[in-house]
Formats: sequence, structure tokens, C-alpha cells
Amino acid sequence: MKKTVLIPVFLLFAVQVFQAQTADDVLKKYFECVGGIDKWKSMTSLRMTGNLVMPQGEFPFTLYRKTPNKFKIVIKIMDQEIVPQAFDGETGWMINPFAGGEGPQKLSEDQTSALRDESEFEDPFIDYQNKGFVASYEGTGIAGGVQCHIVKLLKHKGIEGKEMSSYYYFDVENSLQIMIKQATPQTMGQEVEIYMSDYQETGDGFLMPFVLDTQLDGQSIQKLSFSAITINEDITDDVFRFPGETVPVVN
Repeated sequence: MKKTVLIPVFLLFAVQVFQAQTADDVLKKYFECVGGIDKWKSMTSLRMTGNLVMPQGEFPFTLYRKTPNKFKIVIKIMDQEIVPQAFDGETGWMINPFAGGEGPQKLSEDQTSALRDESEFEDPFIDYQNKGFVASYEGTGIAGGVQCHIVKLLKHKGIEGKEMSSYYYFDVENSLQIMIKQATPQTMGQEVEIYMSDYQETGDGFLMPFVLDTQLDGQSIQKLSFSAITINEDITDDVFRFPGETVPVVN
């Protein structure tokens, strides 16, 4: 008789534990797990090397990022280096001979605006309230077969053309980020799922995923496998700077 009473009491207790969670509870545990929020606030640059796997093949790449929002990715394809996306803080640009251009091309205003938002260096959850973002706890769910806490992040609430919601999945057991579900201008409004795995120490106590797998309708469309991640390296602004206006603007 006692056993039949204990089961529902235990289930009720489990439900109460999940309901007691807040977004800040989940985020606090996450940052503690990956090195501490103070360390993440002190991060100024990232250089990430590895392989990019797409339906077209597998290609070596280097990704550069620098505070506050500088970004550049260089991919080697058929012995040629292309720059599919770069942002120097003001100008979005690319170099892609396979797209019909031999020199650097400026991106359109819409493309640059989207890249400006997405290339913000600092983790969006750091001081998110001061950025005007809203984080809310959305309960639990499954991502990659793992039970997760779900935190919704709403950016630019009420701003037409910029408001965007993303759903972050954090492993209930170890607090690591497992997946992000979102739709952005870069994905043409389609909702994609970005899975994080193979967490490793990168130095100075940071813990980061070495595999980022972007999936659409359950199929991988882009997978980044990092072989090395270097933090707070002195990366000059010249790395990101637009080389010069030599061809027409990309529409």
C-alpha cells in the first residue's frame, strides 16, 4: 500500500522541481559548467579551425571572431580560399570566385544588417536584460535523445523586422547546451536545429563544443568539426577589414 502512494508523490516532486526552475537558474548552472560567466565576459577573440561538412563535400576552414562583432570565415575549396561571409564592424563582404566574382564584393544592406546581428561576439545570455532581450523558462523537452531544460530567448522585442525567438536546450543532467532551435534571415526563415556535442577544454578553464551540426527536417545541412579553438589571441582588425570596393554590390 505504501508503494502505491510513494510513486505519485515522487512524480509530483519531480514536476515541482522542474516548475521551480527559472531561465536564470538554468543559465547560472550552464555558465558555471563551461568555465564561469566572468571568464566568458573576458573573452575578446576566437580563432577556430577544422572541417566544414556539407552535401557538396568536406572542406578545411578557419573562423575568426573578435569583440564586439567582427567576423570572418575562410574556406579552402579546390585549392582556392574563399570568404563566404565577413563583417568588419561596418561592412559585410565576401570573396567567392565560384559565384562569378574574382574580387571582394560588398553584401547588400539587408544581408549586412542580418550579419551584423548574428555576428555579435558576446554570448547572447550574458547581461541579456541590458541588451533588451527577454529569457523565459519553457519547461523540458528532448533534444538528441537527451532530457533538457528549454530556455526561450527573445531578441529585439517589438522591433519590426528584427524580433527573433530562439529556443535553447540544456542537458538536465550536466547543464551543457545541447541544441538551439531558431529561424533567421540566414536560413531564409526556415527553422533549423543546431546540435552541439564533443565538449572539450580549450584552455584557461573554458569548455566548448567541438562539433556544431545544423539540421533541417532532421537532415544535416552543415556540420562544423573543430580541430583547434584558440581564445583571446591577438587578432588584428586587418583580418576582418573589407579589402576594397573592386566589384559591384551583391544583391
